[in-house]
Amino acid sequence: MSADQARDRARSWAKAIRAGGVKVSPTLTVGGVVERYIEAREAEGMKSVYDARSRFRTHISPKLGGLMVTELTLDRLTRWRNEMAKSAKRLRTAKGAAKQNIREIAAGDSDGLRRRRDTANRTLTLLKAALNWARDHRLVDDDSAWRLTKPFRGTTAARVRFLDINEQQRLLDSVEGPLRDLIAAALMTGARFGELARLSARDFDPTNGTIFIAESKSGKARHVPLTPGGATLFARLARGKAGEDPLLSRIAGERWKPATYQRSFKEALQRAGLDNLTLHELRHSYASAMVRAGAPLIVVAEALGHSDTRMAEKHYAHLAPSFVADTIRRTAPNLLLPELPLLKSPPSATLQ
Repeated sequence: MSADQARDRARSWAKAIRAGGVKVSPTLTVGGVVERYIEAREAEGMKSVYDARSRFRTHISPKLGGLMVTELTLDRLTRWRNEMAKSAKRLRTAKGAAKQNIREIAAGDSDGLRRRRDTANRTLTLLKAALNWARDHRLVDDDSAWRLTKPFRGTTAARVRFLDINEQQRLLDSVEGPLRDLIAAALMTGARFGELARLSARDFDPTNGTIFIAESKSGKARHVPLTPGGATLFARLARGKAGEDPLLSRIAGERWKPATYQRSFKEALQRAGLDNLTLHELRHSYASAMVRAGAPLIVVAEALGHSDTRMAEKHYAHLAPSFVADTIRRTAPNLLLPELPLLKSPPSATLQ
């Protein structure tokens, strides 16, 4: 930094202090802000700390971490977002490996490009949340650079992937032991991985045949009713365990963590001859089965832990004939069009 730049920054800092806008050093870095934000959110019970730290370590810290917040500009953040979307996908790599495993995205791989842009959007959301936290705590006074940086559009998956009954059985038949129990629990509850990993033996209610999820992404606790098969599964998992013991565990007494199941899950998919999908997407299989059985979308949303029916309508309304039919009938009086005149056939052409 030149002497002139230092003087300009000091003047801006003094002006901000007089206005009550900031209270810390003007050398506050992006990395420092994100770390403090994650620590604060973790203390508040943030559910996605593992993902946040991974995104910070992989995508934010290398390019932006050492920059001062005052050095952020719309152009710099936009170029960072664009570079992230073009970067290769990082794959699991053995500890101590000399080189990170990656997979380049082919030019014609539209779905791969969409996924990379979606990753960029999620990371941008984390960065914005951290910087907005700093602004709200009066650590910075100008949010224009990140406020004006927009996410990519059109990154939502074109379709929701779900497994039919035969595919679910093939997947379960391809695996055994604790991982089979984890997959079965996901299919029978529609719960997120983190929700399943946090379940304790006391969360299973054998009398009412339900699972109690105390902590969810939406912040709402919920009881998930189980089918007879689901109740049998969880009764077996809870047998002989104390109330605080993990209901689902990789080994005795040890709760599942994301890094402990992902590779084995992918191998199970390959053995079952199934397209690549995530454990999280098994929620869609659970929800689609409910909708096809006639469950109202509000019931599906409640079982999944959504705050309203918007996500259920977006992903599953097309599977519910009654929902679609009821909507059309309800709006039909406003959709009637005047009868159109019949088109006359053109005269036959005369061959010359």
